[in-house]
Amino acid sequence: MKEHFKRLKNLDINTLEVFRKSLSSIFVKVFGMAFAFGASVFLGRMLGPSGLGVINLANQILMVLLVLTMFGMQHVLVKNIAIGHGQGKDQIIGNNVKTALLFNGFLSLVVTALGIILVYFFSENIFKTTSIKIPLIIFLIALIPQTLTRVYASAINGMRKVWQSNLFEQVLSSGFVVIGLFISYLCKIEITIIHVAWLYALARLIVFLIAIGYWRFIFSNTYMGRFDLKPLLKTALPLLLVSSTSVLATNIDTIMLGFLNNVEGVGLYSVASRIAMLTSFMLLVSNTAISPKLAFMYSEGNLKGMQKMVRQTTLGVIVVAGLLLLVFLLFGKPILSLWGEEFSESYVPLMILCFGQFLNVSTGCSGLLLIMCGYEKTHRNISLVSVAINILLNFFLITFFGIIGAAVATAFTIGLENILKVIYAKKKVGILPIPF
Repeated sequence: MKEHFKRLKNLDINTLEVFRKSLSSIFVKVFGMAFAFGASVFLGRMLGPSGLGVINLANQILMVLLVLTMFGMQHVLVKNIAIGHGQGKDQIIGNNVKTALLFNGFLSLVVTALGIILVYFFSENIFKTTSIKIPLIIFLIALIPQTLTRVYASAINGMRKVWQSNLFEQVLSSGFVVIGLFISYLCKIEITIIHVAWLYALARLIVFLIAIGYWRFIFSNTYMGRFDLKPLLKTALPLLLVSSTSVLATNIDTIMLGFLNNVEGVGLYSVASRIAMLTSFMLLVSNTAISPKLAFMYSEGNLKGMQKMVRQTTLGVIVVAGLLLLVFLLFGKPILSLWGEEFSESYVPLMILCFGQFLNVSTGCSGLLLIMCGYEKTHRNISLVSVAINILLNFFLITFFGIIGAAVATAFTIGLENILKVIYAKKKVGILPIPF
């Protein structure tokens, strides 16, 4: 362990830049997590496991639909805009942003319309509860501004405004929801599932409007860009499957619990899943900071610098993840009881998911390496195999073991997928992200 800490002291300039940008993102994400956890605890106590389950299930469904509306464009935007910004070519930036706004905006309109048409069928026949019908319609309406916000957030990240990108993508929405809940509580407005759904929708609209203003502030070039979809689609199409499988892998356990178990199981499991994700918190932060750096360094052929930066970054996130894993192992039950005493039964799923996320962290940014270095199809194939295994395991294990089965299926798939990504990152890119 001493040797690992010594290696952390001898960081090169690229790794230091990643850690510096990650540090800024950490503060932003900490606020975001605090808002998200605050809202979750409040709703858990006010609505109980079933009410929280409905809200979380609607949110998870929306995350899956958001993949369709983004169509893999987020990684394309980060990559292309990072290169355009590094080369000082505003035309590349303008073309990419305008094309993505028009294309993804249109997709979000189509998906929203189809989703609203099919809501009754899914609520009655798939999830077998009418309580999700109205909240899901409200969440679907908010899909349009949320999609466009993601476009701006990806563009902002490509401009190397990392913490600002995180602010728009993950933080501000939760913050506005918490403010809305606080005002509702002070004004003694009844907190219902419908009321909460409208708060989420309003928050996402406000964030979208702020994102427009900030983008115009940082990209003041009068060139409005031209619509040029073909080159973006060429890269985005394989990334659509990558994004789809990634989000499915993250959300399929919760969604399948919704129709194989019940919304109460969703509420209990979603709290354990949210806490477990903290174990991989530093990896998510560092990946956001490192992605534009990887794209530019690879375009310059600087493999040696990439290898050093990736390994040192991975070592740093492993240390943080190990400490968080220990905290959850010792204090998991008291932490879960913050949502209410009934949530403490999620301790076993919490620990299983935490170990799965720790393995995810230990393999570093292997998946990101494949994407940013042009091996999107390899990443796609690994993800497709993994999500297929994930769905099958969740189906059988949830049927027999409920929320514990969902945790086992998810943790196993996370481990398998990331080991494969490490192997292929070494084979294709020539970089091994594991620091040991």
